[in-house]
Amino acid sequence: MGLVKLSRLVDRLDMAEVPAAALYMERHLDRTPVIIYRIMRMGELEIELWAKMDTLNPGGSFKDRGAEYFMKKRMESGELQYGDTVVTASAGNHAKGVAAAARAYDRNLRAVIFMSKTTPKMKIDGARELGAEVVLFGDNYSETAEEAIQYAHRNNFVYVPAYEHEDIIMGQSTIATEVFKQGAGYSHPDFFVVPFGGGGLGNGIGLASDYRDERVKAEGWNAGTKTWVFGVQAENFNTAVRSYRAGEVLPYEPRGDTVADGIRVPKASPGMLELSQRYIDDMFDVTEAQIRQAIRDVYNSRLVTQFQQFPEHELELYHHFKLNHMPRVGRMNVVEGAAAAAFACTSAEDDIQAIARHVHPRKKIVGVVVASGNNIDQSLLDEILQEDA
Repeated sequence: MGLVKLSRLVDRLDMAEVPAAALYMERHLDRTPVIIYRIMRMGELEIELWAKMDTLNPGGSFKDRGAEYFMKKRMESGELQYGDTVVTASAGNHAKGVAAAARAYDRNLRAVIFMSKTTPKMKIDGARELGAEVVLFGDNYSETAEEAIQYAHRNNFVYVPAYEHEDIIMGQSTIATEVFKQGAGYSHPDFFVVPFGGGGLGNGIGLASDYRDERVKAEGWNAGTKTWVFGVQAENFNTAVRSYRAGEVLPYEPRGDTVADGIRVPKASPGMLELSQRYIDDMFDVTEAQIRQAIRDVYNSRLVTQFQQFPEHELELYHHFKLNHMPRVGRMNVVEGAAAAAFACTSAEDDIQAIARHVHPRKKIVGVVVASGNNIDQSLLDEILQEDA
């Protein structure tokens, strides 16, 4: 697919910053584990799937990374001073990331979080528990974000974008650099499958993957190395998928709601589409039934539940994460709808065959599914699990 004219966002996203962002995150956020999830066979081809459990970040999602990196850069530049106010709009996980980063390292920042009226109660309560002031406005992320941006502008507060900013994207890129370092059972993943809402996570992982591929080639290790990145949306909110395929931003088409509230983004961003055309290799969408089934599949996964029984010293030694993650291990087999969308894609025969056609140079390929968050209301989780009873 051809690239459209480069935007300022593309120009500001500097690939050379990838290792510095990775080093910062390694010092400020504990590494999350990569665990074996599933082994599939398609004829003579074996597909080994691993899961990057970013559900084990303190905020329960990958959003901790982008918010922390954004805040760090604003403090360094002087745009933010201790005790200032930051504002954002969020479907939930970004709110917790911003709230946590606002009070980290004695920054003492006041965080005002705008959330839509449809946000799960667990995510609203989670932001408030971290000290944020929550304002409920609008019925979807786009409405909420517009109001939050105006509020920040009127009061001359720093607005923290959920995804459309180079520092947010760079912070999310550190998931991929961690995976490359961990290499638990593989030397290099052939592909990533990533939930895609606004696109900060998918484009960040694509950026870091391109950086590593170029470095590998420059070092002469393997000139043919290519890390593929695939984005996944909920079918009911698939504007980015349709826009990616069309090569231009298409309007939102209402199709109903989704349990994947973390990727319930109705509008596609021109700037993020430009990035996706550069860093994403293909995009897919999955149905509500597939997402709900994936939530059950992860919850009941033998490999994931086995992992939860490992002794703490074994977890820390083999999977490179510190003991302060241990209290969250009990929720390791819980994924919210957004994360489940990525797992659902790997279970859909047409989608996994399409991925294999992109990647397939050998008899075995290795993929990493990003478990992006576990912040699902218990009542919704119970409802979905009971559907399988």
